[in-house]
Amino acid sequence: MAGMAPVVRTTNQDIDGILSGLRWDSLDLTYSFPIAATDYGTAYGYGEAKNNFQPLTSFQSATVRKIFGMISDVTGLKFTEIQETPALQADLRLARSDETGSAWTYFPASAPEGGDTWFRTSGGWFDQPVSGNYAYYVFIHEVLHGIGLKHGNETSSFGAMTTEHDSMEYSLTTYRSYVGASGLHVENEGWSFGQTLMMYDIAALQRMYGANFSTRNDDTIYCWSPTTGEAFIDGVGQGAPGANRIFMTLWDGGGNDTFDFSNYRTGLSVDLRPGEWSTTSTAQLADLGGGRSARGTIANALLYDGDPRSLIENALGGRAGDALVGNAAANRLKGGAGGDRLSGLDGADTLHGGTGKDVLIGGQGRDVFVFDTKPKKAVNLDHVLDFAVTDDTIHLENAEFLHLGRAGRLPSPAFWTGARAHDRSDRVIYDRETGALYYDPDGTGACSQIKFAQLSKGLKMTAGDFRII
Repeated sequence: MAGMAPVVRTTNQDIDGILSGLRWDSLDLTYSFPIAATDYGTAYGYGEAKNNFQPLTSFQSATVRKIFGMISDVTGLKFTEIQETPALQADLRLARSDETGSAWTYFPASAPEGGDTWFRTSGGWFDQPVSGNYAYYVFIHEVLHGIGLKHGNETSSFGAMTTEHDSMEYSLTTYRSYVGASGLHVENEGWSFGQTLMMYDIAALQRMYGANFSTRNDDTIYCWSPTTGEAFIDGVGQGAPGANRIFMTLWDGGGNDTFDFSNYRTGLSVDLRPGEWSTTSTAQLADLGGGRSARGTIANALLYDGDPRSLIENALGGRAGDALVGNAAANRLKGGAGGDRLSGLDGADTLHGGTGKDVLIGGQGRDVFVFDTKPKKAVNLDHVLDFAVTDDTIHLENAEFLHLGRAGRLPSPAFWTGARAHDRSDRVIYDRETGALYYDPDGTGACSQIKFAQLSKGLKMTAGDFRII
């Protein structure tokens, strides 16, 4: 069996607040589902095996395996299932008993009960743990105790989590459903419990057992169903929750990854920064009780020791007005239909407004603003708030902006600074007095020039600021 090791506190109280102070000293742990009370011996714990002992059902056991998979996905831990016998005991054992009024777990310990979990046999509370319900939350909560996490609301060990993050939105170890909840009992609507490990659960586990950067470390596409809440990874369904709610945190090990929300018709709020939340729709928000909804549907995991490999790089918006925010990586943000607001923040970002009147903010770095839809001032005029001549570039799609020339740099004769074109070669016109950017199909005035973007006034733009794609 594995032994124990102490855990050194961090400088982050929200991580420290859920560390019990002890962890297993091995990354290879065994688990079992004992089928007989005698597997536990005669002097075990509080006598759980003597009070209506029952093994877990096959459904419950499958849930436990899934949770161990979640933990392996984010840490260096590996779990191996064994057949329990009096002579061969697993590090982590899970069964049912009426000795507990609900469920409890022993922290890592050298005693036989160390790491073991018990769920109440009677009452039916834990018979059907389905993603999003109370039983599923309790299963995750208890398994985390067996790995070395304590209640986030308790002041033992290294103290409690901060009041700003002491809620189920940040850790499934706490009994507070939302930030500021006065009572230590969950208040969530029946299908509004956490569906995954949350961001500080992941961070605390990684503090003890390291981070797993091999999980989905290629170019991965994540999407969700607007009608069921089911997540899809590279097109493969991960199983629908019990109701159309999404309440999860996502860890990705590397690659150039994408959140694809193009199937949504609701206004989205997408934030790719570590520890921030995206909201797919208000209808899919978890109801935490007390008139509170979760602050989002999908949270991004925190960085492990500042390592950027777990960042999500790209986001695709839906068919309504969306707000997309990038992170420190080189992001590609696509707004899709509707009036969107795209903000790249740090990094060399690429922003596609799509159709609709969009607001584009590149932020720091050498950014690219892509115009690849038909220019129509009335319905497709974008505002670029921070175009920097020395750093940024505008890309124009030749299939929509006709007669610009071949792919590559915009020919110098095709660009003009002024209120309108001055000869037949002019195609892109920047009005330095107003900041307006126009496309002229023929440069003669026979076809009216079309304003397709609004930039800052007074920019010293040249043809070198444009690329034809």
